[in-house]
Amino acid sequence: MPEKVVFKLDVFDERIKQRAMKVVCEFPGVTLIDVKEKGKLKVSGEFDKFEMTKKLKKIYKYVDIIALEQIGEPKKKLDPVKKPEPLVKKAPKQKLDPVKKPEPVVKKAPSFRGWKIGFF
Repeated sequence: MPEKVVFKLDVFDERIKQRAMKVVCEFPGVTLIDVKEKGKLKVSGEFDKFEMTKKLKKIYKYVDIIALEQIGEPKKKLDPVKKPEPLVKKAPKQKLDPVKKPEPVVKKAPSFRGWKIGFF
């Protein structure tokens, strides 16, 4: 089954990018290569992704697989079996008022301005 694999390839040197493209192009089963996004190499087709990772690591040792995606058959949705609804009607949910907490009483610090002390 064809797959779409996204490799993380943070390379700023054009020679390394060209070598990586050459390795990917020569790999059997590759149908599409995309390097438009910076730091990402998208490859799709029928190939061994781990062998390709090994070959890319020979060129640039910091290569990782970011994402895998199956291409081809769309996912089939199974129709869920509907259960019959019960005859008893449920009461509507009432909105509960949140419990209000009393505000804490803040005590002020005593003022020393009114005190008569001789040395001030």
